[in-house]
Amino acid sequence: VPTATPKPKEKVWVVDVPAKEEVGHWEEDGYWWSDVVYRCNQCGETFTTKDALFVHEGDLSTCWSYTEVPGESYWVKTGQHWVVDEPAQEEQGHWEYR
Repeated sequence: VPTATPKPKEKVWVVDVPAKEEVGHWEEDGYWWSDVVYRCNQCGETFTTKDALFVHEGDLSTCWSYTEVPGESYWVKTGQHWVVDEPAQEEQGHWEYR
């Protein structure tokens, strides 16, 4: 009686947890800034240049002094950086013989 030769087992990789790509988004780098403006100490009017302020003060009869104050703030963009929301994950698994 002939005996059957057992079929050789094949080594296979079984994935337990699939690989996952990194998920994220770009965000702006920068800072808030404001330019100096010149405020008349007597009437409170503001000017973007000293020349404009000096024209306003004119003959110095009512307005004669000023203060440098910050103007309106604005965002200065300096670049971008990548923010990782979900890190990448390597595939995880094990070998089985079938």
